[in-house]
Amino acid sequence: MFAQQLVNGLLLGVTYALVALGFTLIVGVLGLLNLALGETFMVSAFAGLLLMTVVGLPFPVAFAGAMLVGATVSAAVYVMSFRAVRKEYFAAPILSTVGVGIMLTATAARVLGSEHRAMPEAVPNLSYQLGSVRIFLPHVVVLAVAVVLTAGLYLLVNRTKLGMAIRAVAESPPTAALLGVPVERVIFVTFLLAGALAGASGVLTGLVFRTVSPFIGFDATLKGLSIMVIGGLGNVAGAIVAALLIGFVEVLSVAYLSATMRDAIIFGLLIVVLLFRPQGLLGTHTHQERV
Repeated sequence: MFAQQLVNGLLLGVTYALVALGFTLIVGVLGLLNLALGETFMVSAFAGLLLMTVVGLPFPVAFAGAMLVGATVSAAVYVMSFRAVRKEYFAAPILSTVGVGIMLTATAARVLGSEHRAMPEAVPNLSYQLGSVRIFLPHVVVLAVAVVLTAGLYLLVNRTKLGMAIRAVAESPPTAALLGVPVERVIFVTFLLAGALAGASGVLTGLVFRTVSPFIGFDATLKGLSIMVIGGLGNVAGAIVAALLIGFVEVLSVAYLSATMRDAIIFGLLIVVLLFRPQGLLGTHTHQERV
């Protein structure tokens, strides 16, 4: 029983990690929050659902399409809420993303309806018994895809020229610009990456829970922000560790305590971290100067 819950927690944690990494990337580069990223997650989940059910595309193509939709929505949020809004007012871009998120939720509810929609069975629901643990094929696919994307992002940030540029902008945008880094282009690409990760997380979470609705974005935002704070602002490795921790805590609290206690325990953990280690589990990076 306990081993099965650990497997379920791992599955949930890796799906949370993707959207949390989107928040972490943007905070690390801009020092600001894109609170519409949860709604990007929601729009992408519906995009994947419609591509599979209405258009009839196979899951891999629909998954890639959902990631593209997520990247496109995130790029639009960047243009509307960060490029077009005066940066000297710290709260203005953040409040603008809140407005965009509300608009996306209202539009989705109006066009697609406010009720939950069942996610199609994209992968055969086969199961395998390994000792006391039962593993389902859709969950294996979700876990594998999430791990590949997370590892790919980690390698991109730490082993490529683009990753070096992202880290340079995160360290100091003026210094990066003086060294020839195209700061605005790097920020734009960062938003594309964050949106694509949110899109992937939306579809994978839909496969795990087998349902999507226009209102799942708010929950994704809360979980993503909590994971980012617990792991450490702007810290990619911290976000991964915190996402796995939250996944385990959620599953074990539901299994051994009560489903009604799940969120209370998670946000209690968040408060404890803020009180005793406000920099997060793996530290944080503080921006001293922004453009």
